Amino acid sequence: MRFFEKIKTIERIDQLIRMKATGSARDLAKRLDVSKSTMYDIIDTMKNMGAEIEYCNQRKSYFYSHEKVLAIGFVEKSKVYGGKSMMSSFFGQYDSMFELSRA
Repeated sequence: MRFFEKIKTIERIDQLIRMKATGSARDLAKRLDVSKSTMYDIIDTMKNMGAEIEYCNQRKSYFYSHEKVLAIGFVEKSKVYGGKSMMSSFFGQYDSMFELSRA
């Protein structure tokens, strides 16, 4: 599976998980038109990226145990994290801490 195809498949799995509509592993693989082992590899990739994915036998669906947001792609730096760049927001919180410690 090529990189871009894998990204698209990850986005599709994310969408199905959020809709609580993955079905069983076999159903999901069939829906994605991939083998079951490929589907498991992609789920493992998602877990390695930080997704906390579990399977519910009662609902017969995968789910996120902790809600996170999938963010893949390039955006303008100024549009990241509420109009501020993530790094300036990250360091900004420490700037205020340093001001307090200097007082």
